[in-house]
Amino acid sequence: MQATMVDEGSAQGLTVGEGEGEPQVLPGAAVHSLLRQTMDLALECHRARNLEQAEELYRAVLSLEPAHPDANHNLGAIAVECGQFLAAVPFFQAALQADPKNRQYWVSLVDALIQAQEWVLAEDILEDARRAGLAGDAAGELVERLVAAALQQARTAPPRPGRMAPAEQRAEINRLFEEEKFDDVLRMGRKMTRQYPQCPMGFKSLSAALMRTGQLDKAIAPMQQALLLNPADVDMLSNYGLARSLRGDLVQAEVLLRQAVGHAPGFKQGWFNLAIVMRAQARLEAAESAYRRALEVGGTDPGVLINLGILMGEMHRFAEAEECTRKALACAPKMVQAHVSLGMLLKDQGKLAESLEVLRGAIALCPTDEAAHSCYLFVANCMPELDPLERFAAYQRFNKYFGEPHRHAWRPHGNDRNPARRLRVGYVAPVFRTHACRPFLEPLLENHDPACVELFAYSGLVELEDEVTDHYRTLFEHWTETGQMNDDELAARIRADGIDVLVDIAGQTKGHRLGTFARKPAPVSLHWLDSGYTTGLTAIDYYLTDAVTVPEGTEHLFSETPWRLPHTAFVYRANPRAGEVSELPALTNGHVTFGTLTRAVRLNDRVLRAWAHLLHRVPGAKLELNSGNFSQAEVREQWWPRFEALGISRDRIIMGFESPPWNVLRRMDIALDCFPQNSGTTLIESLYMGLPFVSLASVPSMGTLGASVLSAVGRTEWIAHSEEEYVDKLAALASDLPRLAAIRRELRQQMQASPLMDEAGFARDVEAAYREMFARWCAQQA
Repeated sequence: MQATMVDEGSAQGLTVGEGEGEPQVLPGAAVHSLLRQTMDLALECHRARNLEQAEELYRAVLSLEPAHPDANHNLGAIAVECGQFLAAVPFFQAALQADPKNRQYWVSLVDALIQAQEWVLAEDILEDARRAGLAGDAAGELVERLVAAALQQARTAPPRPGRMAPAEQRAEINRLFEEEKFDDVLRMGRKMTRQYPQCPMGFKSLSAALMRTGQLDKAIAPMQQALLLNPADVDMLSNYGLARSLRGDLVQAEVLLRQAVGHAPGFKQGWFNLAIVMRAQARLEAAESAYRRALEVGGTDPGVLINLGILMGEMHRFAEAEECTRKALACAPKMVQAHVSLGMLLKDQGKLAESLEVLRGAIALCPTDEAAHSCYLFVANCMPELDPLERFAAYQRFNKYFGEPHRHAWRPHGNDRNPARRLRVGYVAPVFRTHACRPFLEPLLENHDPACVELFAYSGLVELEDEVTDHYRTLFEHWTETGQMNDDELAARIRADGIDVLVDIAGQTKGHRLGTFARKPAPVSLHWLDSGYTTGLTAIDYYLTDAVTVPEGTEHLFSETPWRLPHTAFVYRANPRAGEVSELPALTNGHVTFGTLTRAVRLNDRVLRAWAHLLHRVPGAKLELNSGNFSQAEVREQWWPRFEALGISRDRIIMGFESPPWNVLRRMDIALDCFPQNSGTTLIESLYMGLPFVSLASVPSMGTLGASVLSAVGRTEWIAHSEEEYVDKLAALASDLPRLAAIRRELRQQMQASPLMDEAGFARDVEAAYREMFARWCAQQA
């Protein structure tokens, strides 16, 4: 018995091509012709014993049609001819999956197993052939006789050394997993899939190790094979569901995970993974239910508790969130993630000093935990008593651990050194979707001159994409999903794309890819927009800003070189749902309403004292705090005593949360900015709705954002340089209602005529900056 080359079958219409832009879809007839020609050439080479060329052509066929039965079979036949019997088995199995009635495929598979001395598996396959109705003919009888003879020989042959039975291999794999020796698991998993192709354990181990080493795409096929062999395997259903969710297929992921917990209602990991998928779908109540079910069936688990705490925080139920996280810490006091989660929950409740202390503890536990450093930097920027140099030193520590170690990966760039040509510009973001950055990023991308720049998007977190993502896709000529790429892989892709200017728009925010920037994959790199301050990385060349945000003489507080645009650091596009500006509410209310949409993290003690002083200065005035941090009654109860301690009664404070914010802004008279970290998007939205604000200019650049906005709009008289001046200017605005009403009517038009809303002008400024940055690099190379 021998594996015999067979001729090809039919082909369907397929998507082919790796070119730029969208894949090219060939019609079915064209694909059939291409497959036929390639298969004919392969068969001709095979008959001529030119096996290397034949193998290459068969693989070309499979690149067009992965399930092509004859191409798979003939690759297996080549492996048999080369004495690689176990390597042939997967090809024969693939052929049988596509055409289970083909007798030659069965004969070839059994023959390969017999020659590999896999007697038991050969007999199992023969039984499968009988069930398929393919035994009893000449080929079937031959197979049965050969298997019987082989089995008789196996009874007397000595066992081959160095082979472990599946049970022994399973125990060894479990041990290696516990020791986190995933490379060893990969080797054993691959070996098991060759030795025991009908045993799901090898495919399970291989897929799990691939997942743990970040090779999601490669893990999919062995997961599917394991489930083909055992469709009710709850571990595989759960892992495959999680993998599908990571690829953005949340609906199919939910189906798989519900199958897993349906087969095994007491399966903790299945409930845990289901909760992750529910959370990714923004179905927070369903996610909470799944997390609590995981705790019910699996007992107290710190990992589940931490994730439940994070979810509770997203639902603004901070007291419950903190309770969950502290329970996790009681179980695992050295778990860094638990310390980081607690620190961020304390931040959300305005407990900044306590938050910073907890995050310091997290860094002390693990100095190389990137999330701990990033969270520490976020909170540190909200602490007015922290010295600017001490704050910058924390960014330099980030560079020490996560930037400098990758200098060895820096290599010369071979980009065409012609600064006048069309530049290839890449934008890197955690995801392009509905986000606070949209009013600033979208107008720039829409106004980029395609004759000047060729745009590339590098986007992660597919599961968070939404309808806005579809619009962003139309603004880029090239789109790369990076969620499954590690930093080395993404850096290599950026190099391969020949990017001239690489733009980070995330900074020290969740999902950033600063690790990629640390590898210097492009000749010019810069940070812009989100985060609002330096990244800390010396690998990034420039910080795109303006002269007000980063005044001359403050360069020592940045790892990058500040590049000051001539008019403004960003452009703003208003939300069309904002509606019209209302008349001044104070004219009918009989009192002035100060208000803010900011998060609690910016409400430090100095800000609260200044606002209390303001309320004392303006009799009858009220203060409205409106953001998600104040949506829960229990949270509001924590804030009342802080105002009462400053002499402000409850009846003068309004707390709550409404979204969208337009009607909230319509009932406010004057917006309040925070310090040392100014408010962000909500501050500019307030201006657009006719609300003036006073900004206390402090440490760049988070403390000078408000001053930059006011300068761009032409309202520099509202910039303060001390807390006393801050309160004085606000009180003066509140004291002249007719003037305040006039400002409200004029402000939007003034804003629309300013550089802050000049979309085309801003795009030209940015493109000129990119070109000059690249020209400097070219000059340096010369």
